[in-house]
This record gives sequence, C-alpha cells and structure tokens, in this order.
Amino acid sequence: MVELISRDEHEKLYLQVFDILKRKIESGEWKPGKKIPTEEQLCKMFNVSRATVRNAVLELVRHGYLIRKQGKGTFVRKNFISEGLLMTTIFKKLWVEDESIFRKEVLAKTVIMPVGDLSKELGVFENKHIIYLRILWQSDNEPSILQESFVPFNICSHLLEEDVETQSIIDLFEKKYSIKITKVHNFFELNSLDKELAQFLQIAEDTPVILITQKVFSGNTVVLLNKFYKKNDKNKLFIAFQRQIL
Repeated sequence: MVELISRDEHEKLYLQVFDILKRKIESGEWKPGKKIPTEEQLCKMFNVSRATVRNAVLELVRHGYLIRKQGKGTFVRKNFISEGLLMTTIFKKLWVEDESIFRKEVLAKTVIMPVGDLSKELGVFENKHIIYLRILWQSDNEPSILQESFVPFNICSHLLEEDVETQSIIDLFEKKYSIKITKVHNFFELNSLDKELAQFLQIAEDTPVILITQKVFSGNTVVLLNKFYKKNDKNKLFIAFQRQIL
C-alpha cells in the first residue's frame, strides 16, 4: 500500500517522501541490498516532481540509508554502526542530568514584533508577528534557568492556547500540529543579562551566565528559537552521546 503525502501540511514535500521511504527501510519492507524504484517511478508513486524525489533520495543517502551506484541505480545499504555521534538530548531535554527536579513556570506568553536580530535569526520579515514565551525553570524553589522562546506566528498560531508548562513545544509541534523537526543547532557562550532578565534569576545585572541558543528547524525553516540563560548554581550542564545505528 502506497502512503500518501499531504500538501496541506507545513512540512515540505521532499521531507514527507523522505519519511515514507525511511519507514520502508526501517520496517524491512525494503531489504538491505534491494534496488529502490527509479526517480520516474517514485514521481508517479507520490505524484511529485523529480526535484522533490531527488532531494528526498539525497537526504537518505546522506543519512546512510541508501547508496548510489554509478550506472546501476540506488540501493538500500546494509545496517551499520555510524561513525558519527547522535546526541540523546537533542530535542526534548535541557542540558541537565535530571530534568525531573525542575518546576516550570510560564512568566509570559504573548505576540510581539521582531526586534534586534530576531527577524534574521527566525528568517521572517520585520513586519511579521512572533509568539514569545518566557519560562522560568526552578530547582528547590530557586530559579536556575530562564528560557525565552520565539516562534513565527504563521508556523503555529495556536501555540498561545497550549499548556507549555507540562508539554514540550517540540512535542506539541510534532504530535499535535504535524510540524516535523528535522534538525537542531545549539550554540553555547558566556553572556550577561540586563536588569529586567537578571531579576528573574535573582542575580545582579551583568552577572555572567551560560547562554544556550537553540535553533529548531523543519526542513530549512526555523520554526522555533530558544534562548536558555543558566546561572552558576549546583545544577551542572550535562550532555550524553551514543552511537547511532542506521
């Protein structure tokens, strides 16, 4: 049975094709060593352009699911242990060893216009609205991490109605709104907070904090920008890695 793609979803067509073909490989429907259908056959199967199919296949090659053989076609690769490392805390956890000790409190949930570099970081026009969330993470009733989240309004206009204290924004995107997360970029640096933000962490203005900037993508579109400000306290940063089996 051929899975259908949806043209009503935010996710780009080639990513939907990528997911369907990936499932065929992971489920064993397409066995290791099997030659996959040609680009022309896949175009007819999903009623999409050749460029869409080619992008999906190239992504599968890049992720190690397929291998292209000159003059012969494209084949399913045999399973192997990737030489790369996959971070287990990419999407849903903060960089702390035990997230369960934290209590989240939403301090602000509103719509703003992009200021500063926000329009550039989110890839939106300066006159477009952005959903803004401010969340405080507390441990033992002491503030530890201040989170600021920015979402282009057109990506998920209903986010303002959601309970983000008990649910991850990324979980909501994927499970409720069918916004598939494809990659996350994380940046770490030392920074200092202005007086307004410093008061939430109960520290003095200009006190150094660790700033973790997280860009969350669906395809090549930034759907979420997170900024985590962590003060120097007993809660240490923690990142775990494991080898990825493809």
